[in-house]
Amino acid sequence: MTALSRWKTRLNDESGAVLVIAALSMTALLGFLALATDVGVLFRTRRDVQIAADAAAVAGTVNYLHNGSVSSAIAAAKSASSSNGITDGSSGAAVTVNIPPINGPNAGNAAFVEAIVSKPKNTIFMGMFGFRTMTVNARAVAGTPTNGQACIWLMANSGTALSLQGNYDVEAASCGIYVNSTSSNALSVTGNGGSVNALFLDVVGSSTSVHATQPTAPTLNAAPRKSPWGNLAGPTENNGGCTTIDKTTTTVTGNLTSSAPGLGNAICYQKAVTLSNATLGPGVYMFEQGVTISGTVTVNGGLLDNYGGTFNQPSNTLLNITAPTSGTYDGIAIMQPSNNATDLQVQFGSNNQTLDGYIYAPAAKVYLQDNGGGVTATGVVAATMFNKTSLLRIPSYDKAHPTTTVNRVVTLVE
Repeated sequence: MTALSRWKTRLNDESGAVLVIAALSMTALLGFLALATDVGVLFRTRRDVQIAADAAAVAGTVNYLHNGSVSSAIAAAKSASSSNGITDGSSGAAVTVNIPPINGPNAGNAAFVEAIVSKPKNTIFMGMFGFRTMTVNARAVAGTPTNGQACIWLMANSGTALSLQGNYDVEAASCGIYVNSTSSNALSVTGNGGSVNALFLDVVGSSTSVHATQPTAPTLNAAPRKSPWGNLAGPTENNGGCTTIDKTTTTVTGNLTSSAPGLGNAICYQKAVTLSNATLGPGVYMFEQGVTISGTVTVNGGLLDNYGGTFNQPSNTLLNITAPTSGTYDGIAIMQPSNNATDLQVQFGSNNQTLDGYIYAPAAKVYLQDNGGGVTATGVVAATMFNKTSLLRIPSYDKAHPTTTVNRVVTLVE
């Protein structure tokens, strides 16, 4: 073979060509690998930051709903973010909470809470191209655009929380019943002559009853919920909630509309009091030794707080209450705080009366009866409830007062 032929053969030899191409492409391949790795890490961080933002917005909304304090809601939001791995001011992270939001379609609406969370993240390979750190941001907005659907909340943790006997009749067609007890006998039904007509009947525990409620059957092993008021406590002499302390009155009669305190104040009665043919204006009326209803009693925009002793409404008396629609006790008509576990019986007799607001008695058993008359009792939050051979009508307070009720559904909206 001549030298020229050998030279042509070498020119035509392609062995090793792929290695050369791979070597020339290695820089680009490593660049794509670095990009894919860092983008994956950043997407993971983005998800973590979004979780923290969602948690902050929801926690802030719940806190603001119950406390009405911007500073308290911001603290709760930042705490929730921290619990989900991102603490404001730590390692360059920032958690900003705006009440109301300053961005988006809900800007300026005090019913919403905006949380903006950012966190710097070191890159792995992209530093070779000058991107050593990148900041990941997330935003969430939560609010309470709709009212809740439950109007009877029975919050005892164990034992029988809802007891129905005889020809009971519970009419709550526009709202639902929630039973918090986890016990196997959380719901007890004796006899098959009664009916429960409700939007739903959710029981966290179970029922050992032979008879099932109808037409609304219970949903057993339901998810737990929280009371819309938490563990709200009323005013006492010790905590400074009493603007007027009355040590002598035993009977309140006549028209107190013009002299009653505002919703931020309270008259606290140290003795057992009878409300006799009285009209009470806006305010909080706290009874340390119990209260008895006599004749016709009307409360316009006020709260009856049975701090101690018993609440007594004898048969054929008449009690009409319109609950406050703002402030700490928004939506509560009759309150018996958790320090008073005395049975609470509101006896409607054969009269027609209106209780436009919740009965809030988180530690008590509530009895509601209506023998021949008509009643509007628009909500119950209690430890347990008993109904035997009587009609109980519970239209939804929340649907009647959708813009002011504290029983609202917290929802992520952005």
